[in-house]
Amino acid sequence: MARVAVIGAGVIGVSSAYLLARAGHDVTLIDAASEPGMGASAGNAAQLSWAYGDAMASPALLKHLPAIAMGRDPAFRIHWQLDRDFLCWGLKFLANTPFRCWWNNTEEILRLAEQSRHELAILLKETDIEFDYRVAGKLHLYADRQSFAAADSSVARKNALGFEQRLLTRGEAEDVEPALAVYQGEIAGAVYTPSDALGDAAGFCRQLTTWMIERRQVSVLFGGRVSSFLQTEGVLTGLRFEDRDELRVDAAIVAAGPEIRSLISDLPEVRDIRPVRGYSLTVRRTGLAPSISLTDVKRKLAFAAIGDRFRVAGLADIERPGAGFDARRFDTLKLAASAVLPDLFERSDELMRWSGERPMTPTSKPVIAASRRIKGLYINAGHGMLGWTLALGSARCVVDLFQ
Repeated sequence: MARVAVIGAGVIGVSSAYLLARAGHDVTLIDAASEPGMGASAGNAAQLSWAYGDAMASPALLKHLPAIAMGRDPAFRIHWQLDRDFLCWGLKFLANTPFRCWWNNTEEILRLAEQSRHELAILLKETDIEFDYRVAGKLHLYADRQSFAAADSSVARKNALGFEQRLLTRGEAEDVEPALAVYQGEIAGAVYTPSDALGDAAGFCRQLTTWMIERRQVSVLFGGRVSSFLQTEGVLTGLRFEDRDELRVDAAIVAAGPEIRSLISDLPEVRDIRPVRGYSLTVRRTGLAPSISLTDVKRKLAFAAIGDRFRVAGLADIERPGAGFDARRFDTLKLAASAVLPDLFERSDELMRWSGERPMTPTSKPVIAASRRIKGLYINAGHGMLGWTLALGSARCVVDLFQ
């Protein structure tokens, strides 16, 4: 049994703490915030996209890069920086846009998502936590025939891997989700994935942490910001904090999201992780809200009904770390959502506006690795927009690194 610190109490860190404790380790969960799930997990799209782990760097995105670079695509924005790491990240991203690279990256992500689905099934049997989880199914909506036709190849490849996806006409999609009858966006066709699920990621973090504390499976240290690592001859021995006593450990998992670069920026394993800022808007759910998760491919919007709430998430701003949110981007998100579901986003009460940095790699694959410089230090970060989907699978990979 090892004394293990998990730094970061979002879905990645909480999932890692859960599986490490289940493996018999003495776990301390640490976060600078006052409670778990307050970072990127607080306002994400809520979708558990088992069959949609598509890497962002793709041939389709490459076609749109000129428009994105000139600021003509409202869903994406790039803050250009004369920074070596930024330029290297961008070049690596471009290198991963060819079809073969995109599919290889996507296939690896899908395998990790399948591992997450397996681990979640075990967790749901073992615990009694509630986080508005349900197998809702998902519809990807395509605005024009060209993009819908291009989806055919991806669907065939995913079905060959064992996923279930179906191509639907708009009428067939409305049979699956009657609320689409009033959807104002163009729908040339849809891809339906009945097995995809959703759940409140922040609720998952809070409920699972409480469940572990009550069973004395983990200790927690909230409001504690790690400043550096203690080591002897390259072997991790403990953590140093900004405002509290040192903590002696045998190993540490860094799952601190976008803060990982400031904490261990000198490690080569994290150089490919950069923040991509996203936004979400949560309103009160009404009878008009779709029950199935929706993704508007043209507008890059994800919709999810979470209990008595309805959320739209979207936008991807590649920016310098710590740049902060832009209030005008909330307006962009609400305008886009209101254009397709006006009765929900123009007339419903706003419950929460959220913006946060999601750590991402050029391949969209997370970094799950042991540090080559500090023995006993492990990285579990860089999941981008798929952190909720990949959390438990990534945690399983971390536990396997200990074997």
